[in-house]
Amino acid sequence: MKTKPSLEQAFCIVALLGIQDLKVPLHSHLVAERLDISTSYLKKIVQKLAAGGIVKTVSGRDGGIVLTKDPLKITLLDIFNAIEGTTPFVHNTGLASKVFGLDQKEAFIKTYELEDFKDTRPVANVLGIFSQAEDRFRQELATLAIGDVLPTTGNQSLQLDWTKWLTRKTAE
Repeated sequence: MKTKPSLEQAFCIVALLGIQDLKVPLHSHLVAERLDISTSYLKKIVQKLAAGGIVKTVSGRDGGIVLTKDPLKITLLDIFNAIEGTTPFVHNTGLASKVFGLDQKEAFIKTYELEDFKDTRPVANVLGIFSQAEDRFRQELATLAIGDVLPTTGNQSLQLDWTKWLTRKTAE
């Protein structure tokens, strides 16, 4: 499975916003600058995250991007689904059954005069293994919230306004 490059960027955006003071929208141009991507590309990622109910944009001079809910309620699966979608990784078209004639097992046994024909894991079921692996993958992503991986101070998640950090003048 290969994911889109925007998946990693989406995780970073949500993590930045998870630390951002929830009352202060983070300016899009600062996020794009920090991620070293164009604002138009950021907009595409933010649109997908917004469609997934993870972020929203606030217009105006003091506008920007904010999370729509507590970071502890946003799972890695939510972010993954927003960017990659929920379409299964592998699609069973029935080709293996057609190629191997597995729907004609009795005729196959009779033609070859087989006495001991076992197909407890027929080739047609191999794609089921991929499906099970995908289910486990998605279940694992659902167990971890973005809030679980953010830095804390004391017993609380760190909350700050990234604007101060992202706009600071560094001494060279």
